[in-house]
Amino acid sequence: MTAHHLRLFVGLGAALALSGCGDHKPGDATGAKVLRNILEKNGVDAKIVSFKKVNAREVTHDKLNAFELMYEAEIQFPEGFEAKCREEHERGKCAFLGLDEDRTFAKSEVHTSEGTLHFVKTEKGWMAEDNNAY
Repeated sequence: MTAHHLRLFVGLGAALALSGCGDHKPGDATGAKVLRNILEKNGVDAKIVSFKKVNAREVTHDKLNAFELMYEAEIQFPEGFEAKCREEHERGKCAFLGLDEDRTFAKSEVHTSEGTLHFVKTEKGWMAEDNNAY
């Protein structure tokens, strides 16, 4: 193989690798960012200490491609937090905190949350519940 052919081969390989980048499914970093955005949007002053994907699945229904990312996160409340979950009737902050009962968190308390983030495949990438594409 000549140097010219080698450069073409390497260039083609790089182009193919880059062309597949948009198909990556959301992982830990994306999940943590989505969760942070959702909590912030819902007025929850919290810091995500850790976030890890524990399971995931792709779902296709009526030409709609979706992705569910199940997670476990450690969330710290720097100023404390009072979660009013009994009053929540729609999927909101309590669902993302993994709570179904009212709960008060002390200043700097860390809460372990389990939940699921939902994504829908669009032309721009995976659209998350925070209305951003990844």
